[in-house]
Amino acid sequence: MTRFGFGYLSSGGTPGNDSFTKILLHMDGSNGSTTFTDVNAGGSSHVWTPTNATISNLSAKFGSTSMLTSAGYISTPAHADFNIGTNDFAVDFWFNNNGVAGSSGYGLCGQSDSVGNLGTQSFFIIRAGATGPIFVSLVSSGVGSVSSLTGTTGFSGTSGWHHIALTKAGTTFRLFIDGVQEATTTLSSINTSSRPFTIGRSGDSGTASSASLDEFRYTVGSPRWTANFTPPTSAYV
Repeated sequence: MTRFGFGYLSSGGTPGNDSFTKILLHMDGSNGSTTFTDVNAGGSSHVWTPTNATISNLSAKFGSTSMLTSAGYISTPAHADFNIGTNDFAVDFWFNNNGVAGSSGYGLCGQSDSVGNLGTQSFFIIRAGATGPIFVSLVSSGVGSVSSLTGTTGFSGTSGWHHIALTKAGTTFRLFIDGVQEATTTLSSINTSSRPFTIGRSGDSGTASSASLDEFRYTVGSPRWTANFTPPTSAYV
């Protein structure tokens, strides 16, 4: 089942910027710009601060630009918009590994302090280790337990755009790569973090990204997808 929320298809876009949308970054702009504009329709206005990250025309999934990181990321302060708790939830984005290989993984998004204390974390997503699967860590409310999901698709030394989606429907989390479910786990409630939310790094800890990211959306109140789906073919509207 595919659920993009409410709205009408317009200007060739894909419905999905709706009342559930708390972050939406199209990664559009002029080449070399350090301005990342959040156009979410369901949350507050979030200001994103770049660290070794720019808008780039090197590669893009939609439009002519994406976010390019060089051991970099963008961040915004913690906000109630990002609190998941027991709500349904989804985060999805397009990712291009740009041929990065080697033994080190890097962060893609999340919240954590600089040393990875569980009490500061909600969740994070990374490209893990030498083989490069997508790995997700989830911290339960009250830091009672930690659950994880690991994808089966490797991204070591590969390029090209891939759609990543982490969803929560009820107590079930699912990890989808290019619309195909690769992992699932159960957790009822996610810890609320007071740390900045980052894109291109797993919070304030871990290695920053050396990849391209496009069309980043964060949803609270809808899982968006609960089974295999066809990834969106255009930017969200």
